[in-house]
Formats: sequence, structure tokens, C-alpha cells
Amino acid sequence: MSAPDRAAQSHRLFFALWPVESLRRTLAGRVAALAPPGTGRTQRPDQLHLTLEFLGAVPAARLPDVREAAAAVRAEPFELVLDAMEYWRRPRVLCLVARELPPALAGLVGSLRAELASRGFETEFRPYRAHLTLARKVGQPPGLAPTDPVPWPATDFALLESVTERAGSIYRPLGEWSLQG
Repeated sequence: MSAPDRAAQSHRLFFALWPVESLRRTLAGRVAALAPPGTGRTQRPDQLHLTLEFLGAVPAARLPDVREAAAAVRAEPFELVLDAMEYWRRPRVLCLVARELPPALAGLVGSLRAELASRGFETEFRPYRAHLTLARKVGQPPGLAPTDPVPWPATDFALLESVTERAGSIYRPLGEWSLQG
């Protein structure tokens, strides 16, 4: 089987908070200010997101199970506040993080993991860390000065597919679900 045939049979998937356009503009301005040119490969504004659960390669035949899991998630809307910068040495990324995890966000991630696991998907076992990647392949971390908080009102979550292209990964929304409790 050729590589394109294998690629057509699976999708690289993850669940995320996908910002509305007004928040995306705010985040893009923050990325530009906190990760100036020369700070690794900055995240493109149209690709900004906050990962909830990464699934990796999922066979195309299992996509209905992923969607079914998402539809079964019960979680309340919430506001996340990204209020600190961190440099993660091993993956060489610069992130904007939330110092405090809202209980409703923890509930969303827990419900999502439980629904996925009940359908036979492997889920992350480490505690969840809310973060927005600003730049990748950061050789030397910039000074991590205090940053103004960025509020992120969350009323839904999305399923995204990561497609690798010459310019890097492109994230394409495949579905969205409301947070209604």
C-alpha cells in the first residue's frame, strides 16, 4: 500500500478550544508581541488553538466513534485566563499558560477522556495543562516577563485534523460541540 493510500485511511486528530475571530485577533497580537521574529517558528494566527486531547492517527472508519464521544460530553461553559509565559525546553516551545485551571475546563477534559476511553481510544494519562503555543523550535527562550492576562470565554469545543503540508501543519475543523452542561 502506498503512503497516500495509508494517509487516506487515517486522520491525525485532536480536540481543542478553537477561538472565535475576535479572540483570534487578540491572540495573534499577543503572539506577535511575546514571540517576535527570531523566536523560533511562531504559530500562524489562523492555526491558534488550545488542545484539549490529542488522539494522533485515527483510522477513518473510527471517525464516527470520535464524533459520538464528543456528542456525549457534558460540560459547562467557562472562562479560561491565559496569564503566564513558559518555555518548555524538551519540545522547545514557548507557551502562554493558565496558572489556574477552571473546574469546568477540568470537567470538560475529564468528560472527553472518559467518553473516548469508553469507545476504546487511548487518552492522555498526565494531568491536563492549559496552554497556547506561541512558537515552536525555539532555540533560546526569551525573557519570560509578566504578561497581561488574556481571557478566553469557552462556549464550545472542536474536533480538528492536523494535515502536514510543506509549510507545516494545518489544522482543519471537522466538527464543533456546544458546552451546555
